[in-house]
Amino acid sequence: MSETATLTRKHRILVVDDEEALRDGLTRLLESWGLETHAAESAETGLEEALRSQPDLILTDLKMPGRGGIELINDLREAGIDASVIVVTGHATIETAVEATRGGAYEYLTKPLDVERLRSVVDRGLERSSLMREMRLLRRELGRDGRMGSMVGRAPSMLRLYQLVEQVGPSNASVLITGESGTGKELVARTVHSMSPRNRAPFVALNCSAIPETLLESELFGHERGAFTGATNGRAGCFELASGGTIFLDEIGEMPFNLQKKLLRVLEDKRVRRLGGQVEIKVDVRIVSATNADIARLLREGVFREDLYYRLNVFTVDLPPLRDRPDDVSLLAHHFLRQMASENDKSIHGFSDEAMMLLNAHDWPGNVRELRNAVERAVVVCRGTEIETHHLPESLKPRFRPHTGDGVLLAPGVSLDEAERAVILDSLERHGGNKTQTARTLGITTKTLHLKLKRYETESGS
Repeated sequence: MSETATLTRKHRILVVDDEEALRDGLTRLLESWGLETHAAESAETGLEEALRSQPDLILTDLKMPGRGGIELINDLREAGIDASVIVVTGHATIETAVEATRGGAYEYLTKPLDVERLRSVVDRGLERSSLMREMRLLRRELGRDGRMGSMVGRAPSMLRLYQLVEQVGPSNASVLITGESGTGKELVARTVHSMSPRNRAPFVALNCSAIPETLLESELFGHERGAFTGATNGRAGCFELASGGTIFLDEIGEMPFNLQKKLLRVLEDKRVRRLGGQVEIKVDVRIVSATNADIARLLREGVFREDLYYRLNVFTVDLPPLRDRPDDVSLLAHHFLRQMASENDKSIHGFSDEAMMLLNAHDWPGNVRELRNAVERAVVVCRGTEIETHHLPESLKPRFRPHTGDGVLLAPGVSLDEAERAVILDSLERHGGNKTQTARTLGITTKTLHLKLKRYETESGS
């Protein structure tokens, strides 16, 4: 975090120390840095003050009469206060360091305090507190409506994704996001950025497949005036623009081979040189990249550098296609409906049963992006308060063929779920149990058919 960002946020710090001179000196020093500071002379009064002021960070002496710093940390945790705690000790030994960190301290400092060291530790402790607060909000949001940030879904694969993003987000590790087109790779990249200490610095996205090879190097590293025809002014590249933050390289598998070597050098040296420039510029960026290509095939064919792949692939996040999480279709559709209705200033409250049945029956080869576009179209053309089947794209509507057999006889008032189950089981029987032919006839994937049949077996056995 930058010094300016730290000082303008008016973080609250609690100083707990039984020595009045040290307590007052620390308070004045922290206040001179523009921080809101509170003080307490014991662990007992420190807990009371923490409950009252809800500090972002706590500085506490390790040894105090009565309850000490470790006991205070335990009291804070039991009270639900998870601010970063920095323990200050006058007896610096390995044993006291271990005692402090095992007790739950974020960091420990020794007396007499080094001001520069204190400033650095306070800054990092405040960063950690901010991240922990954001994660609590994300967990609460996830528990409420199946969301993490802007990502939506309750399927087991999505819950595993949330756990991985929560784990990797606060780190500085490079992340490679894989998945089919339309699964939301940039959304995941932005969520990773938002959960990192870099979240107040820029997030810069660049699609490597959308820019001609002749311009891609300039987009990445910048250029000086006169570097090529048309370069009338100098220009910073994405690495300079993202310095301190995150750069997202989408469709990294499409990057020209000769440019991959230059990218690798930048990642290793943390310096860029603009096209036509002589000066190396220091940059500090986190790399998040994404691809829908088969990277293993690109490596085998020699069109993607293996050394660059290992640099980018410290963590892999694989996004599931929408067809593998059919139960999320309804959740996503209602999420997009609320979003699009608000953007278009319309009072549309939901989907008809028939419209939702069409959405659930579709295979979604374009994944979440296709679903979003379908809901957006429906919202634009809808003039009422509910999305009907005729508002949805024609591509979602099945082409029915007349059946010359007995068909399925449904009793009046049967639910849509029961009707769908009857049609699927009847079709499966007509095809002699052949699931591939059944899925083809119904216009769904074999995967979707297996999931539905498994659900029917579970319901029958319950």
